[in-house]
Amino acid sequence: MATNPYQAIGLRHNPFIGTEQLAQTVTFWLDHGYSEAPLPGGNQFVQILGEKGFGKTAHLHHWRSQTGGSYCYVPPNYLQRWQWLKTGAIAYWDEVDRLPLGLFLGGLLRVRMRRGTVVVGSHVDVSFWAKLAGLKTTTIQLPSLDIPTLQAWAAFKIAAATIPDQTCPLILSPEKAAEIVTQSQGSWRRAADYLHIWVAAIAFSNSQQN
Repeated sequence: MATNPYQAIGLRHNPFIGTEQLAQTVTFWLDHGYSEAPLPGGNQFVQILGEKGFGKTAHLHHWRSQTGGSYCYVPPNYLQRWQWLKTGAIAYWDEVDRLPLGLFLGGLLRVRMRRGTVVVGSHVDVSFWAKLAGLKTTTIQLPSLDIPTLQAWAAFKIAAATIPDQTCPLILSPEKAAEIVTQSQGSWRRAADYLHIWVAAIAFSNSQQN
């Protein structure tokens, strides 16, 4: 007898629970056509734009796994935003639009002096300041989720959580995927929450019937 309702449908656990649904985890990575990281030492500024939960942090970590380099996160707390950003041949700055302008410009000038590369995640376009600092700039706008991509990602997560040598009957239909896309308003994090609820409802309904 299964010890929990997820095991009864062939799953070790809910595929969309806990840290697995956070954007900075490797499993959240989705290929938007920019899989190859920029080269270090290019005197360049690459910004990844997108709303909260669109996968900016995942993109930064995916590229950093290829290139190495320092990673700096600018927290929402105002006092904690005052930090000296690390630079190098390549560096990654996340939520950089929160940074006080003086510190941001200082960091950009140090990148220019070292002829390095910096990749930033931001909610707003900050390329004006990078151009002012003399850096070559590139902007990548992350798209919001769509139905086919959400279905493919859900299938991947379900397969990853399936008990070895068992099968799981869960399939995210186009209708359910469309409902979640609408509810999520473009956010992958919110979509993961709705997928978690969807799987939990099916698992517990199945346990009530058996």
